[in-house]
Amino acid sequence: MQYSIVFMSAMAATGSLAAPQSAQFDNSINVILQNQAIELGSGTTFVEGEREVKSPVGSSGPFETVELSLGPDVEQQNLRCQILDDDDEPIVVFRDPNTDTTFADADGGPWMLRGGAQVVKTIVCDPEFEGNPIELDLDIRVTLSDGNLATQTAFLEAGLEAEEQDPVGSSGPFNSVNLRIGADVLNQDLRCQIIDDNGDAIELFRDPNEAFTFGDAGKGAWSFLEPASSFVDKIVCDPAF
Repeated sequence: MQYSIVFMSAMAATGSLAAPQSAQFDNSINVILQNQAIELGSGTTFVEGEREVKSPVGSSGPFETVELSLGPDVEQQNLRCQILDDDDEPIVVFRDPNTDTTFADADGGPWMLRGGAQVVKTIVCDPEFEGNPIELDLDIRVTLSDGNLATQTAFLEAGLEAEEQDPVGSSGPFNSVNLRIGADVLNQDLRCQIIDDNGDAIELFRDPNEAFTFGDAGKGAWSFLEPASSFVDKIVCDPAF
């Protein structure tokens, strides 16, 4: 398995990367925490077949990724571990397409810590752990309406990347727009913009705000201000708005 220069440097400093017991036998178990942005790494070794609870070696973070590395001679290749925060709560991790509160090796590489870099207080590896997949509400949906006709357009990048789509089913004319952001979307401040058939952004109003971009905030629909009714050619959602 390949490790970054950051990680190898950290391991050299802490002496935490356990070597295989011999050239012929390797039942090593290592949990590797990293934050490449600040060149921080930690490696903590565990014993096969036992539940162990340890603090990260060398540093508690904040870390962005966690990886479980199992030697080829570890009998339980589906072993799973868990990382806990300062409140002793499991930290949710994801590795496409999985989101979970435990993580495995499976030669799949690092898992990202959901919510960004976090302090890790405790690591737990337990032969009894099973996968605990989490169904997240990552729905991002723009609804355009004229009071009768309505169309909904879903956005697929979970608010992490700029995305442009045509309205589904109809281009209007419409007089209101609503953005719905699922509870588990990390970027709850995501904003979108609607473009008319002249390529111009439509100005909107939701008391007391007037703007050319619109958010959710659980406050309902925005009314078209200028013009008061319009065809919509494009919908753009962008974290940069």
